[in-house]
Amino acid sequence: MKNFIESVIRTPGMLFMSILTTGFIINAGVQYINSTGFEGPNLLAAGCLLVGQFIVAVVHQMRRFAQDNTLNLQ
Repeated sequence: MKNFIESVIRTPGMLFMSILTTGFIINAGVQYINSTGFEGPNLLAAGCLLVGQFIVAVVHQMRRFAQDNTLNLQ
């Protein structure tokens, strides 16, 4: 399980997407505090990035699993 978590964290692009998600959430919070009414697009962007992170992690794990199986078959 530890190897799985480490491989998800080391997935290419995962750290960058996490940084962007955090930035959008902070921006949404600032917009909410200032009562500008523009927090919706920021939350939508953060949600899309979270879904994107999940998809990237799943695809990367599938590729890794397939690569390991190919090596074992030879």
